[in-house]
Amino acid sequence: MTGISNSSLSRRDLMKGAALSLGAATLLRTALTPTKAHAQGELPAGTVHSFATGGVTFHTYVSPAQAVNVTSHVIEFSDQLLVIDGTMLPPTAAEVSALIASTGKPVGKAVLSHEHPDHWGGSAFIEGAAFETLPQIRDAVANEAAEGQFPEPTTVLNGADLQIGMTSMSGVPVEFRHYENNEAPHMVVTVLPEQKVAVVQDLVYNGIFFAPGTDRKNWIATLESMRDDPAFDTLLVGHGLPTTRGEIDTAIAYIKVLDDAMTNAATPDDASEMLKAAYPGYGGDFLLSLIPAYWSQ
Repeated sequence: MTGISNSSLSRRDLMKGAALSLGAATLLRTALTPTKAHAQGELPAGTVHSFATGGVTFHTYVSPAQAVNVTSHVIEFSDQLLVIDGTMLPPTAAEVSALIASTGKPVGKAVLSHEHPDHWGGSAFIEGAAFETLPQIRDAVANEAAEGQFPEPTTVLNGADLQIGMTSMSGVPVEFRHYENNEAPHMVVTVLPEQKVAVVQDLVYNGIFFAPGTDRKNWIATLESMRDDPAFDTLLVGHGLPTTRGEIDTAIAYIKVLDDAMTNAATPDDASEMLKAAYPGYGGDFLLSLIPAYWSQ
């Protein structure tokens, strides 16, 4: 069991309207051939999808479908790691810890991309990672953590403030960008321009129903601004498999359908049914259950 549903549909979507670069073709041969992580208790194993380019190896851990295929990314440099996001549950976080340990390298930096708990709920269980993030994201995490539904994310709450802009790790340029009012109020995107890889997290989902979002019009505008960005060809996303920049167009089309459903459906259930009808192969039905909470927005 791979833990990824409808991978054939995702591949078809991947190919729509986008010529594959050499790097993207390599991605299809490597990152879409999963290796299993270790199963934890009754939760099925997640999967790890890895590829290397420009002297950097990218490992994407994808949680099983029961945990909405949420991702954590372990970016492996010559002598250290960059970890992005902590997944949702202790068992999935334990699998990310095992992935980190398998590299034999220390975590040089860990980053939390945004405030939604499916990306930080397991963070306290990822060994050796103190998550840097924006103060606004940390404050939102603290407020939600106070409700007690997840283990206290001490590695986020006690982490340092993330500096937006260009830096380097092991001599490799790394850029941290801040986008506001899209899928979440704040989103950190990580770009490695020499490798042409962007970790866009929940700005793009791949084959999974999207959360309703904070400002869908602005979300679309943000993705349109990224559509022809020369800094990346490959996308590592917040839910589902690694993909190419062509998935941005798929995401824009989806958000337009989502906005129509949220605007014109008579009830949240009707909006959910509209999305299921429009995207019958998508997974992550749990995310559709979030629609009522966003209904008045």
